[in-house]
Amino acid sequence: MFYYGFDDSSQYLLYLLAVLIVVYAQSRLNGAYQKYRSIASSSMLSGEQCAQRILSQSRLSHVRVEVSDGGILSDHYDPRHKVVRLSSEIYYGSSIASLSVAAHECGHVLQDAHGFVFLRIRDALVPVVNLASRIGWILLVFGLLLFYRSSTLLIIGAALLGVSLLFQIVTLPVELDASRRALVILRESAMLEEAEIPMARAMLRAAAFTYVASVLSTLTQLLRILLLARGRDRR
Repeated sequence: MFYYGFDDSSQYLLYLLAVLIVVYAQSRLNGAYQKYRSIASSSMLSGEQCAQRILSQSRLSHVRVEVSDGGILSDHYDPRHKVVRLSSEIYYGSSIASLSVAAHECGHVLQDAHGFVFLRIRDALVPVVNLASRIGWILLVFGLLLFYRSSTLLIIGAALLGVSLLFQIVTLPVELDASRRALVILRESAMLEEAEIPMARAMLRAAAFTYVASVLSTLTQLLRILLLARGRDRR
């Protein structure tokens, strides 16, 4: 059935597009990681040593560096407990990938210490987003399966999904800035030689693209849901 020139097959194409965007971004990240994890850095520092050196030079030695309980690329900075958690391979490894990721996470520590505005906004949105994401998808499922004659629940669910989109948009400058800080530190501290910086940049760009892909994917899903709701109102 057609609604303002937008049919069901087009909705499925939007869904497929959202999936393909995420798959491509993840594939690009995995490819970059597999490539640069096999290239040893000239400094031969481990990810843990790299992080400790950055924190020490920045007078942030109170921030701990620990091994993450998660799997590959589960690296993150916990601002509440002031802990940089690195996946096992990043923590112990001395590859270009290890130093790039470790420096990136320390970039978040510097953002936290300097009051980077987008990090503050993102952290404030976390509890709201967690709640909105759970409720939003529940409403979307009910709207799709049970209340097929009304678009109200779909619209409400889409609005809550929009909160997640806002969070992802705010996350972009946070991640890009952390990568920028990481590259500056790696170059100025000579933990990577000049010839290694482009490799670190490629690794971090691949990681950053996953966040861009998340925004595009969520935006595509949101558009699909709004068009679906619009179509139901025309029945």
